Parts: sequence; structure tokens; C-alpha cells
Amino acid sequence: MEFLLSHCQAVIGDHGGLLLTLFLGGLMGSATHCVGMCGPFVVAQTASLEKTPSLFARVRGLALMPYHLGRMTTYMLLGILAASLSGMVFSVPLQRGIAVVLLTVAGVLFLASAVPSLKRSMGPRLLNGWVARFGAGLGRVAKPFFQSPTPWHRYALGVTLGFLPCGLLAAALMAVAATADPISAAFGMAAFCVGTMPALFLTGAGGRYALDHLPIRFSTLARGVMVFNSLSLFIIAGGMILPGNH
Repeated sequence: MEFLLSHCQAVIGDHGGLLLTLFLGGLMGSATHCVGMCGPFVVAQTASLEKTPSLFARVRGLALMPYHLGRMTTYMLLGILAASLSGMVFSVPLQRGIAVVLLTVAGVLFLASAVPSLKRSMGPRLLNGWVARFGAGLGRVAKPFFQSPTPWHRYALGVTLGFLPCGLLAAALMAVAATADPISAAFGMAAFCVGTMPALFLTGAGGRYALDHLPIRFSTLARGVMVFNSLSLFIIAGGMILPGNH
């Protein structure tokens, strides 16, 4: 326990700005992007809760914690893998330069989430076709988990759908890969996942209305925060190449 707390303090001390950026990216990005992409999966899981007589049971069902913990598990594992590969593949002299590149790419991806025209220019048809086929394959794998509302089925659904490819997830993975530290990467992806939960909770509670209106209501604010996140990553990357930071 003491080891975990000490490492948690070290991660916050070394990468606090990155953790905050990932949390805000998940918080605001989910209000516009994740609601449209993952919202239907959330609504499908909460559609039957209207008949639940207990308010506590209804709120607990809307929270979908097993599902979100499943997503968090996948995100953390992907983050650990990305940071481990970054640390192993590139030698120590190259790691700083690679970290700058990864943070810059992550910043561009966050910026693309805020600027639709930039996002369209970065999405070639070939890549979009591959993403669509991969998403369809994941949908077939996840389909059996919708049949039963048990916590383990919800968790398995979250683990499976955590692999859905999207720009926000790619940006978060690029950012944590720059740390080359698997534990820091796990914390970063957990922060990102926690950030996505509020919007998806509101989607589950609001159903079809939330799917149609939440992205519109939060669009301007979300874009502003995503631009801020992008600039934050650029600043972190720039700070790594300034004299005196080597």
C-alpha cells in the first residue's frame, strides 16, 4: 500500500500536468465525440431501467460501473503496452526526441477533435474503411454480452468495447507513451477514462434526448477545452527541447 501511494505521489509530481490534460480531454471530448460513438451502447444497457421501482437501483444501473471499469481495464492495458514499447524500442538518447514527437502528435489529434475541417483532412478513406471493419468485428464479439445484465457481462462488454478505435483514445495513448513509464501510463489512461464517465452517465439518464442534444449543448465549451489540451501538450513537448531541460 505504501509503495502504491509513494508511486502515485511520484506520478502526480512528474506528470501532473499530463494527467490533468488527459482527464479534461476525456471530460470534454466525451461530451461531443464519445456520446455519439459510445452513447448508443450505454443507452442499450440502460433502456430497461425505466421499469426499475427503486431509485437507488436505477441510479446504480445508470452509473454502469462494471462497464466503465471494463473500459478502464482496456485503456490502462493499452497505455501500459504503449509506454512499455516506447521504453524498450527506443534507446535512452532517443527517448526524449520520441517523447516530443508523441506529445506533438497527441496535441494534433486533440486539436483535430476541436476543428472538424482538420479532422476530415486527417481521415483518409482507406483508414476509415479499416476502422469501420474493425468496429463491426468488435460489435459481433460484444453482442453476446448484451444478452444478460449481470455485472460480469457488463464488465466484459466494457473490456471489449474499450478497443473501439477513435481519435481521442489514440491521442491519450500517444501522450502516455511519451512517458515511457508503464505505471504513469496506467494512471494517465485511468484519468482519461474517469473523464469520459460523466457525459456517458448523462447519456444513459437522458437516453435518446441526450444523444441528440448533449453534443450540441457542449460543443463550443468542449472545443475550447480541447484546444487548451492541445496547447498544453505542445508546451510540455516544447519544454522538453528547451535548453536547460535536458
